[in-house]
Amino acid sequence: MKIGIIGLGWLGLPLAKSLLNKGFQVIGTTRSRSVNLAHECFSHVIFDPQQKRFTDHSYFMDSDVVVMAFTPSKTDEKAYAKDCVRVADLLPSSCKVILLSSSGVYPKRDGIFTEDDYPPGSIKNNAIGYAELALSSILRERLTIVRLAGLVGPRRYPVTSMAKSGKSYQSHERINLIHLEDAVRLIEFVIEHKLWNETINGCSTGHPLKGPFYTEMAQKLGIEAPEFEHKIQSERIISNKHSLDLGYKYVYPDPSNYPIA
Repeated sequence: MKIGIIGLGWLGLPLAKSLLNKGFQVIGTTRSRSVNLAHECFSHVIFDPQQKRFTDHSYFMDSDVVVMAFTPSKTDEKAYAKDCVRVADLLPSSCKVILLSSSGVYPKRDGIFTEDDYPPGSIKNNAIGYAELALSSILRERLTIVRLAGLVGPRRYPVTSMAKSGKSYQSHERINLIHLEDAVRLIEFVIEHKLWNETINGCSTGHPLKGPFYTEMAQKLGIEAPEFEHKIQSERIISNKHSLDLGYKYVYPDPSNYPIA
């Protein structure tokens, strides 16, 4: 099986390495920099989804699955959707697509949010939600959307930027996170089990309070903890029940056990 990964970045590159180790053929793209994984089943091309014309896009034509792992444009909320549609237009009709979306599409208010509450096409107020709408209308049953919670892993610990921001944060807000290893494994789970025409939240089961969690993480990293206030209590929770019902087992269901590398 040949897997295309559009965007060999912080998540796309580890995904490519893991898929290669499992025996898949992988073609990965970056916008400008070169990537060489020194594997006989890996190939790399320079590809910018924002370009309106391509001299050669035949490298996508025999892909079985394409993972859209590139980040949204910062220009306007519809630009990212246009980039995603350009990629989709290059793919054969038999190719399945995984859009790496975000739990950020859910409202910033208290509640437990599931995929059934907000199906693709119902969220249009941000760039990723608009991309979900555009792709679901084109690809239909060929598309699976994986809405990832806040990503944590090597060289990516939110507390680092929080500590440098000079801002204060609400201690009693619940966190919604997923470790890099689980993000990679969940995407592979979708591919291996052919879970198409799905929307799946990727999020650790546990939702610790922000203040104690990030204070402990700062201690593990040896940095100063952010400032926290205790004025507001928030119970905004991204449910991972659907991913569990599909059979995925989280490596790190409890964020308190995330490794610090």
